[in-house]
Amino acid sequence: MEASGKLLSSRLISLLKNGQWGKDDVVKLFKTLVKEFNGRNEDFHTWMMTILHQVEIHKISVSDLTLNDDNIVDQINKIAKNTEEKTLDEIMREICEQADIDEETMAVVRDIVSSVSKCLSASTAPHLQGIKQSLFKLCKAVEKTMNFKPRETQMVSWCILALSKSSQLVQVGTGEGKSCIVAMFAAYQAMTGKTPDIISSSPVLAKRDAKEWRRFYKELNITVDTNTNKSKDSELKKCYECQVVYGTTDSFAGDFLRQCFHRRDVRPEREFHCVIVDEVDSLMLDKGLEVVYLNSNIPLMELLNGTLADIWFIINQMKRLETGEIVGHIQLFSQVLSEIMHDNKNIDQQSIVQAAVDAGIMPLKPSVQVQENMTNVLKCLDKASVVQMVAFITMFVGNFPEYFIKLFQQAPDGALRKLNEISPMGTNNRQEISILLLGNGKCCVVHFDEDSLVTSLGKSIKMVYQSESIGEQTESRIPGLQDLVNGKIQTWIENALQATKMTLGHEYVLHGDGVAPVDYSSTGVVQNDMRWGEGLQQFLEMKHQTKLSNMSLITNFMSNVGLFKKYQKQIYGITGTLGDQTELEMVKKLYNGIDTCKIPSFRRRKLYELEGMVVPEEDEWIRMVCNVVQDQVTSTVYRGPRAALVICETINRAGNIYKALADTISKDKLKLYVNNNMDNSTITESTIQEGDVIIATNLAGRGTDLKVCESVEEAGGLFVVQTFLPLNVRVEKQAFGRTARQGSPGSAQLIMCASHFSDSVKLVMDVNTSLASLLGRLKHLTSILMSHGCTESRFEETVNCYLENHSSQNHETMVSALTGLLTMKSITFMETNLQEAKDARNIMVKIRLSRFLEKDIPKIVKEEELFSDYLNVLDNIYKDYVLSDQLDVIVPCLHECWGLWLLMHFSEETSIGTLKEQLEVDLSTAKQKLLSKQSPSSMVYYYIRSGNNLREKGRLAESIEMYTKALETGTSGEIIPLYNRALATITKKNAGYIAQALTDLEKAGKAIDSYKSHLAHIFRCVKLSSQEQTTEGDTMLIKQLRVKCMIADLLKMNIQDAVMKLKSAESRGGDVRLTEKHPVFLAAHIMLSYPRLLNDLTMETVHVISLGLEDIFSLDTIFSASGLLSKVLKLMKYDKAFKNN
Repeated sequence: MEASGKLLSSRLISLLKNGQWGKDDVVKLFKTLVKEFNGRNEDFHTWMMTILHQVEIHKISVSDLTLNDDNIVDQINKIAKNTEEKTLDEIMREICEQADIDEETMAVVRDIVSSVSKCLSASTAPHLQGIKQSLFKLCKAVEKTMNFKPRETQMVSWCILALSKSSQLVQVGTGEGKSCIVAMFAAYQAMTGKTPDIISSSPVLAKRDAKEWRRFYKELNITVDTNTNKSKDSELKKCYECQVVYGTTDSFAGDFLRQCFHRRDVRPEREFHCVIVDEVDSLMLDKGLEVVYLNSNIPLMELLNGTLADIWFIINQMKRLETGEIVGHIQLFSQVLSEIMHDNKNIDQQSIVQAAVDAGIMPLKPSVQVQENMTNVLKCLDKASVVQMVAFITMFVGNFPEYFIKLFQQAPDGALRKLNEISPMGTNNRQEISILLLGNGKCCVVHFDEDSLVTSLGKSIKMVYQSESIGEQTESRIPGLQDLVNGKIQTWIENALQATKMTLGHEYVLHGDGVAPVDYSSTGVVQNDMRWGEGLQQFLEMKHQTKLSNMSLITNFMSNVGLFKKYQKQIYGITGTLGDQTELEMVKKLYNGIDTCKIPSFRRRKLYELEGMVVPEEDEWIRMVCNVVQDQVTSTVYRGPRAALVICETINRAGNIYKALADTISKDKLKLYVNNNMDNSTITESTIQEGDVIIATNLAGRGTDLKVCESVEEAGGLFVVQTFLPLNVRVEKQAFGRTARQGSPGSAQLIMCASHFSDSVKLVMDVNTSLASLLGRLKHLTSILMSHGCTESRFEETVNCYLENHSSQNHETMVSALTGLLTMKSITFMETNLQEAKDARNIMVKIRLSRFLEKDIPKIVKEEELFSDYLNVLDNIYKDYVLSDQLDVIVPCLHECWGLWLLMHFSEETSIGTLKEQLEVDLSTAKQKLLSKQSPSSMVYYYIRSGNNLREKGRLAESIEMYTKALETGTSGEIIPLYNRALATITKKNAGYIAQALTDLEKAGKAIDSYKSHLAHIFRCVKLSSQEQTTEGDTMLIKQLRVKCMIADLLKMNIQDAVMKLKSAESRGGDVRLTEKHPVFLAAHIMLSYPRLLNDLTMETVHVISLGLEDIFSLDTIFSASGLLSKVLKLMKYDKAFKNN
């Protein structure tokens, strides 16, 4: 089959646009090839396309060829077959051209690498001294254990790191052997007495590299381990005793917190000597603000689940109209009136009553008090018609002219129809309220933006809490329940709105029995151990009815920035993409004294980037991606089939592309790589064959090493399509770095959909829309004018004429047509949409980096300074001998105080000095309260903890007092303090203990019923809010709540049994014998009978224990002669009194 002339013209145009060839150079190459072809007995198009394909896939530039020579094909073939590595001189020259490192240092590097390279063929080199001997020893260890010699680029990289007087980052291309450089440099640090920490971008890579290089370290008598797969403290401690430790930011930061915050003996002696960071740009820039914290059990955060469920229910009753309004949830008009009166204390009830009478809603009853009349008004409003409500509102505004009320009714098509505007004349600064009247006393508040919705809903919920508020201690600055609701309610509402806009398979996935975030914009990794804060996690769990977690109260934390800064000026990093100048400058400002350097590839890189495209709509975008992929994996006359990697922004879009390609690509060739929780070994560990297509997210970008078979390499290597606008240049380069590795061929292309651009990018792009439109029309007009003699078809015609008759005239006509075609294609009157999108993206990157440096970093640094102060307070607590027997109570309570204080009192505007002073005073006050047996806040779980501690020590009267205080405070609930008080009372056995215990246990039983009603309310709110069809069977939320109810019922049965035994003992004048058990015995028989419930029941039991139910008890009645005699005497006394009456 002959290749068409159209393909020939497209290849020549591609050299112009993608191969960085000039127009005249392309023409000259074509003329030279035509000259060399003459006399050959082959198909011209096939032969020409085969040669041009070699030029393309090996990225041969015009400077590589001598176009005037007759042996041009030999030149091209020689370059294509050349696999030689760059010489040391070439490497040094490329580095020096960057001017990143001073000439003196580069001279030393050259001398070291040159000296060592000459000796590597020998087994020893005794004449080498100092750093040269160290490098020689390391290289020989690599050769012996890894079966290859380090390349000169790797030795140069090592030297630059080793000679650095402070922190140093180096850019080493993808596939250039970064793990070897890291291992050699870590070993060198260990040889000099330091304990280097190696941070990888994932636990999988950390474990892989430690395992792969273990023999190398052993050869050098250096111990090595990984901290990511250890669960026991003893294992972690042993790990940190090694010289070299591989891990992730999460594991290193987490282990620091375990040591300093939880006081677990996991890394007692290890110092922060130096750190070597793989993929350093991602961890410093993209994830610089990521914070690691250890989960702290804060029992009273569960109280807020009901509030969150109410918010979620209300938010999901909202309706957004096409005209932009937001119609609130249906409520009684009397509720709206009550909120207005709550906000405005100047509104007196008598005026409201009079307005209702004047509007004809109710008759006035002079003999009835105002409060009763007001109650009657609210009852009448609950049944009022639209006409009656309009009349009432008219009277109300007449009495209170500071209000301007717009009234609406809903038209049959759902749109709002203005019913009335009620406002007195000549009044300024009026409060505007818009209400949709529904009749029968019901209405909806109408909002015209989300801000007013959040404010309005926040006021409503605050009012409910204030009406139910219990007496909280106001003298403490540690926030209580009411403070928490008042301070955070608007944030929770905003996050509920955010949750309704987030998409499964985009920002998050369902994993296990909950919701896990996806780092879709950078790495594509499903972040199993990450959770959103401020209620967002819980709203997403409600959205999908997964298990409902409690909101976290962050009491300990460390950011990536905070972790790196602990190593001071000993931060070393390696990456394939350091970033542009803006990002480099930011890193240097953030980590003072850090230097950067870019290391050349050891072979010439052959990545061939095709011209990118921006497609307006999604359907067309899918078709374009599928067509391009199909073209690449289909063989032609000049090459065999290639393999393709399609990188999509989200899991959902990857799924759409996968479905579209499934129509044309066989199932065994089409693979999906979108979730790190799945087994992806068939992709990451197998060799990619011709025709294979991998559809992936950014998960296949950074750190993924895809191996392709020889036939794919010969056909042009792996073809990468990036189908979205990357977050930054580094993410883009990382994706393209999956191909053309280690001097092999490969090509890549951006194909994006304009409708997928973020709102911020669209906004920046729209600034010059009118100018772009004008220039676009000008370009179109010019193309039309030029198209008459310079189109592809014209060139193809002249080629065919020349092939029929090799006359000089036909040759000149053919060359002239090609020149005209290339001239037209080289004219650009405006930037392409692709470049506009990239420019807009780069502007957003600068804005993001500016905020990162000026706002985000100072905030996290300030928070970490305060946390450091809290750790000092904690040190003093542990050293205080007086507190040694109360640590189990004091420490968790102080953690709660600190977490609540940080949540509510931290301010970016307040100076760090002022915050430190406030923290010191407030924690000191909280400590004194705890020492005087008072809780610093209604949100601190002190009384039950203290009661349990005292009961365990036999101080029963004091423990009973603590449980009583817990009941008076109220926020701890009633079940556990009542049950524990009954336990302490029975244990103490004072006079009348049976009656006291009976009263407590009977109340606890009723409290369990209330608790189950609370759970049912949460479920109703979530169920009624569901926007999705639920799958068959129970949801995880139903199962979770059922297990909670099961534990509650089992406890109630335990209580009922105890009540029965106590009543029996009381009736007989007997006594009871008490047996204490672990709470797991509550559900032991169910666990044994239904093993599938074992995990859920165990987790709920652990949760109940954390709330303070540390023991359950059973009772047995025992005979008491004295008790029986006392009972008989009492009965005789009562009988005698009865007869006398």
